[in-house]
Amino acid sequence: MPSLPISFGKRLGESIKAGCRFFCQPLLPILPDAVVNRLPFLGQVRVDGPDNLKLRMHSYGPHGKDRIAIKLARRGLWGYEGETTRLFLALVKEARNVIDIGANTGLFALLAGLVNPSCRVWAFEPVSFIHEMLQNNIRLNEATNINAIAMAVSDFVGETTFYITRTNVGIPTDSSACQGFRDQVDEHRVPTTTLDRFAQDTAGAPIDVVKIDAESAESKVVRGSLITIQQHRPFLICEVLDQVDHTFLQETFPPLDYRFYHITNEGLLRRDRLQGSLHVAQRNHLFAPAEKASLLESRCRDAEITIRE
Repeated sequence: MPSLPISFGKRLGESIKAGCRFFCQPLLPILPDAVVNRLPFLGQVRVDGPDNLKLRMHSYGPHGKDRIAIKLARRGLWGYEGETTRLFLALVKEARNVIDIGANTGLFALLAGLVNPSCRVWAFEPVSFIHEMLQNNIRLNEATNINAIAMAVSDFVGETTFYITRTNVGIPTDSSACQGFRDQVDEHRVPTTTLDRFAQDTAGAPIDVVKIDAESAESKVVRGSLITIQQHRPFLICEVLDQVDHTFLQETFPPLDYRFYHITNEGLLRRDRLQGSLHVAQRNHLFAPAEKASLLESRCRDAEITIRE
C-alpha cells in the first residue's frame, strides 16, 4: 500500500485534532489538569505556580497552536524563560502598574495580573490574530485587571510596518517592527505609540515594572520611554539581541543611574557591558534603578534568586 504524502497526513492529523477540540470543549472544565496537559491539542493548558498561582492558557486558536502554552504544559511554569519568569513574579507582587510590551499571547501579563490582582496590567500586542488570543486568555483567567492594547510601542506615535513571521506551525513569537529581522514574513501596517505618550494619557499611577520583548526593536521602545523612566523609575526586563542598538542602551542607562543585570539560570549577574545575542540562551537583562537596590535584593531573596556583583 503506497504511503500517504506527508502534507496530506499532516492535514489529516490537524483535522482530527480540530474535531477533538470541538467535541471536547464542554468537558474541558471538568477534566483533571494532568489529562488536559497531556492532550494540549484539546485547546487548553493549566499550569500551577507558587503561592497557589493557577494559570490557564488556550493552546490552540483559529491560527494554530501556541508553542509557549504547550511548552508550559509539558515542562511546568518554568518551562519557558524560567529564569525570567521567576524574577518577573518577584518584581510584580507589589507593583501598581505593569507594562508588557510585546505581550504575544499573554504569559507575562497573565502572571502579573494573577499574582497581584490589585495592580493594573497593560499588555501591548499589535498582531491582530495574536491579540485575539491574548484577549481570549485574559477572559479564560477572568483577569479583569489586564488591559490588552492592539498597538506596537516604539519611539514615535503613528503607524509602522510590522513583519509577521511565517511559521507554518502556529503563533509566531518573533515578529518584529524591524525589517530584515526574519526572512519569511508578511507585512502589515499597525498603529504605534510611545510609552511616554501612553503613560501621560492613560497609565496614571506609578509604573513599577516594564517588560520589553520587541524582537530587536527594544532600543526604539526605550527611546520613546525616557521621560517615563526618569519619572517613574521602573524595573525594566528587556530582551537584548545582536540587532539591538547596544551602544544606545549602554550609553543611556548609566547616566540615569540604572544598573545592568544579566538574567541567567544562576541568578542575576551584574554586568558593566550588555551581553545579549541570538546565540545566548538567556537573552534577557534587568535594568534596575540604583536607589531600588535594597528592594531588588529583598524581592530576590524572597524568591531565592541569587544576585552576583
